[in-house]
Amino acid sequence: MGGKTDGSDFNIGIQKPFDDSQIFALVKTKNMSVVTSGDYERYFYYDGVLYHHILDPTTGYSVRNGLNAVTIIAQDSLTAEILSTTCFVLGKDKGLELIDSMEGVYALFILSDGTYVTSDGFDENVDITYQ
Repeated sequence: MGGKTDGSDFNIGIQKPFDDSQIFALVKTKNMSVVTSGDYERYFYYDGVLYHHILDPTTGYSVRNGLNAVTIIAQDSLTAEILSTTCFVLGKDKGLELIDSMEGVYALFILSDGTYVTSDGFDENVDITYQ
């Protein structure tokens, strides 16, 4: 996509899970794609259990692994889209292992308890402000 015509960065808000009025973090970028997969936009409750659209391929049910969201920052949107959903399904530990094995790809995992973890190199390569 490149940058804005005036050369400034785009400001991309990462939504706070289950609160669409709040921003969890703000990413400044010019030449990177930012994609988030999470369980807080397309979901419903049935008998007090949250069901969402990201399915565990081994069970056919919604993934339940302590994550609310995974944001991927990569050179292109297709890579970021594939990796955000893949990492959500893999979970924090295996997802971080995957991202850390790749060059030029960074991840932010928002956990169900409201904390977060980032992949190796995230803080050095991503201009982010946590809200």
